[in-house]
Amino acid sequence: MLRFVLCCLLLSLPFGPARAADGDAARAAIQRLAPMQQLKGFRKSALPGYYEGVILGQVAYASADGRYVIRGQVDDAGNGVSLTEESMAERRIEALAAIGPDRRLSFAPARPSYRITVFTDVDCPYCKRLHAQIAEYNRLGIAIDYVFFPLGIHPGADRKSASVWCAADRKAAYDAAMNGHAPVSATCETPIVAMMKAGNEIGVNATPTAIGPDGRVIASTVLMTPSRLLAELKKSAESNTAIAQENSR
Repeated sequence: MLRFVLCCLLLSLPFGPARAADGDAARAAIQRLAPMQQLKGFRKSALPGYYEGVILGQVAYASADGRYVIRGQVDDAGNGVSLTEESMAERRIEALAAIGPDRRLSFAPARPSYRITVFTDVDCPYCKRLHAQIAEYNRLGIAIDYVFFPLGIHPGADRKSASVWCAADRKAAYDAAMNGHAPVSATCETPIVAMMKAGNEIGVNATPTAIGPDGRVIASTVLMTPSRLLAELKKSAESNTAIAQENSR
């Protein structure tokens, strides 16, 4: 009897090459979209039968066998949510956490009620318009953490950003730059490369790009008006609290 059981066990063992690990075909399919780029956040997707990953700053989906690849927005029509935006929100939070609070330029009230991150360019006209209202944002309890993201269309913005970061008083140097004054040239070790890498990983391609506490991009029409931004942050916080309470039941 024992010999029979052992024989059955041996016959049940797989022979030949080992079966590919789950998700390998999907991973390879997404990677083929940009072979030289790093694929981030690869995992099973909420889209049934698919895996997902972030590449070139966007979420891409691939079927488990790697045959079908989806790029672009994927919505859960039944629940009225964007699966793509939910995945990107998580990725943005992770990318910003990698930068760390000590590698941002913060303008904040003493006790902020809300905190957002803004990718900024010292030569960006809209960034200047935003910063011109910084006192009002702070008065409303909103802290703004700036992350430098000098754009290629602004030659020299990378050097100006470095000079602001290396200034003895970064906030004063940034204020001056936003008012059109070229910062005094200064050099030091800066986190600007890491800032730009994080921005590229989450698809930032313009400034100012603002990320809320929940990882979602704030519409520019909302961002540029302090009162509208406050209302949006309140609404988002209340919605997230309600969802968390519902999930805990």
